[in-house]
Amino acid sequence: MTYKEEAEMKHRLWARKGWIVMAGLLSVMSIKSMAFSIPQSSQAIEASKIAYLQLNASLGKPKAQYLLGIMYLTGKYVDQNTPQAIHAITAAAEGGDEKAQKTLADLYYDGQFIPKDFAQAAHWYTVLVNNERNDDRKWASFRLGFIYAAGGLGVPRNCGKALSQFELVGDKVSLGNVAWILATCPEAQYRDGHKAENIIKSLLAENKNNPVYLDNLAAAYAEQGDFRAAIDAQKKAIKVIDKVAEEADFKAYVKRLALYKQHKPFREHSNSLSM
Repeated sequence: MTYKEEAEMKHRLWARKGWIVMAGLLSVMSIKSMAFSIPQSSQAIEASKIAYLQLNASLGKPKAQYLLGIMYLTGKYVDQNTPQAIHAITAAAEGGDEKAQKTLADLYYDGQFIPKDFAQAAHWYTVLVNNERNDDRKWASFRLGFIYAAGGLGVPRNCGKALSQFELVGDKVSLGNVAWILATCPEAQYRDGHKAENIIKSLLAENKNNPVYLDNLAAAYAEQGDFRAAIDAQKKAIKVIDKVAEEADFKAYVKRLALYKQHKPFREHSNSLSM
């Protein structure tokens, strides 16, 4: 190897070492820079998270749309904006987000942030009921039972549909509502006083002093024309109900007692079901 060739080889080796050293220095400088960087403020972090959420919502991602809608609804991290909240939650519900579907149904049912709309509530509760994988199916059926039993706000009363939904739930409260509808529904084809009596007696076997069950039993007797038994059961209901805590129910119980004394059954024309 000539001197020139040897010199060029050494030059290349030193140049290579120089780049290695430089890279190492840059790496150390970078680490030091990171170590001594000023952390972001909590406001800046929140702003970046909101911006990221808004970006994903604008791209049509249901989960982001739902979270953003809840933020606008509650006014947390952003200014409260109910129309924008409903728009975002609706988009998420239409995109298949189950939490959004339940929230939207509950909002239309409760009427706390937006006007009550049973038609919209029934639509979204039905979506939940029809989804076999959804954990909120029974809650949705329970709410649908009330909607169909009461009627109004865009939904016709339908005792048959109400019975079906409460029977799907099948808990004690729902069975009590089934008995009440069977005893008091204005449409004769849905009434069955004997079946109502059997359901309520099975519930009373576990709680004989429950005023709601006794009130239901009295209605079941009256539907069958046994007004003596209806009067006795209603008097027991009035005796055990808390007159102060449940003043409205107490007054309704007294009115029904007067009706039974006139040998008239009670017909439900307003929502008196149990929650």
